[in-house]
Amino acid sequence: MKDELAHFVLADAAKCSGCRACELACFAGHRPEKTKTVGTVNTPVTPRLYLARGASSCMPVQCHHCEDAPCMKSCLTGALIRTEGIVVLDNRRCIGCRNCALACPFGAIEVFSSSELPGLDHKLVYKCDLCKDEREAACAAACPNQALRLVDAETEITEKRISAINALSEGV
Repeated sequence: MKDELAHFVLADAAKCSGCRACELACFAGHRPEKTKTVGTVNTPVTPRLYLARGASSCMPVQCHHCEDAPCMKSCLTGALIRTEGIVVLDNRRCIGCRNCALACPFGAIEVFSSSELPGLDHKLVYKCDLCKDEREAACAAACPNQALRLVDAETEITEKRISAINALSEGV
């Protein structure tokens, strides 16, 4: 089970200014090499994370690559698979049924119809893949306020346990 604990990008709403640099970096990082522009009239910006705005704060929302991923369980065709702790989409198997988007507890999966995305290569479902083919998550690297950071769930849990023990030791 140790291999199943995911890495994911954690957002800190207190640090997020809503600049959308994360969205642009995500979109640009997933464009084919020959088209490294940020968006055109024919190609709308379609990142794999989404900036959610509240009354007094904003924060990027993206896939947490859940250990017991509801999106994977709801996928009719097995298009969502776990690879090295990351839930990724096999676009060849996806039929765009939207079950994954409905099942995601974070609202981190976006489904577009091909008419909404003219000029793109018929991908219907967008979700964070932690920039699996790159060395680091583009969104976290681009954030000017360090509001995003890549988290290893196992390391994060261990660090929290150590902090709790240290806090108890100081209080005694």
